[in-house]
Amino acid sequence: MKNRMYILSAFLSIFMLGACNGHDTEPEAPVYPLSALSVKVGSSWYHATMDQEHHTASIGALKNGDMISEVRYELGRPDAHIFPDPSEFIGNWSETQKVTVDVGGVETVYSIIFSDWDEDASGLLFSDEFDLDGIPDPAKWTLCPVGESDWCNQMSESYDQAYVRDGNLVLTAEKKDGKYLAGGIKTQGHFAFTFGRVECRARILKYPDGAFPAIWMMPQTSLYGKWPACGEIDIMEHIRQEPVIHQTIHTHYRNNLGYEDNTTRQTQCSYWDYNVYAVDWTDECLKFYVNGELTFRYDNMNLPDEASKMQWPFGEGAEFYLILNMGLGDEGTWAGPVDDSGLPAVMEVDWIRVYSLID
Repeated sequence: MKNRMYILSAFLSIFMLGACNGHDTEPEAPVYPLSALSVKVGSSWYHATMDQEHHTASIGALKNGDMISEVRYELGRPDAHIFPDPSEFIGNWSETQKVTVDVGGVETVYSIIFSDWDEDASGLLFSDEFDLDGIPDPAKWTLCPVGESDWCNQMSESYDQAYVRDGNLVLTAEKKDGKYLAGGIKTQGHFAFTFGRVECRARILKYPDGAFPAIWMMPQTSLYGKWPACGEIDIMEHIRQEPVIHQTIHTHYRNNLGYEDNTTRQTQCSYWDYNVYAVDWTDECLKFYVNGELTFRYDNMNLPDEASKMQWPFGEGAEFYLILNMGLGDEGTWAGPVDDSGLPAVMEVDWIRVYSLID
């Protein structure tokens, strides 16, 4: 009798559980004609906020669509069709564009909206996403030549140490047959600009002592002649095994006259992972950033004796080009002697972009 009661109790429990589950089962999620949409900029995806009541897909954080390279979307049913395909807007985005989704003959019009759109937003002046394997785009870049300065005296002048692979510019420094070979590219002769914002996403994968990776700018048109009076803008440099990256400016005022206050800053970051290094350049100041965080600024002091002190070689008329390189140091240099056992040194650049700045 006792066993029968247990069996009956178990049966009733299973029956009640099934009954409860039958009543408590959540209703299936509604099927929407356009259920998701996202756009790609560089290696990042921006996902739209879907408002199915008003049939909108809103994308924030992007002020224009110049850099969108890919679009993804999800339709509610396998037999649904969308027209025009959102990828057709690439290269011609506006604040709002409309698409129609047809599901079994029923059409729904959606508006794709950039909620932070700004007609006066900064415009793209230059970019390289490094998406095509091989040598860097020869219409944009040339190899850094070997020279006497510490940063370039080991330049290989070969694409063996400066090439594009798997969506990255790869810059290496190595030793072959007793000779150091370092890679670097620059936009000199192809692209230079006055005032704007530079952003570069990069990581330093291998950094033995003596490695000297850098993202920086030099003048193609100088206000004050040769270095250091011509000016130099170092967006990112790294040396030895230091836990920091360096961001620095060089001028006659700093290097020759010795006014070094607030001309360099060291910032801790996981430089072996991807970081976005940036600088904003106007006629009033240079502002440096790491991953969107302001690290320091260097101001135009508008000195009355500017002509002799040359504190601000970054004014109207100066045009700067971009340099991406993996250098090597030596005994007595800032980067120090090279640890051959740690070679090759490697820096990868995911992308670099230059925007104009609108006051």
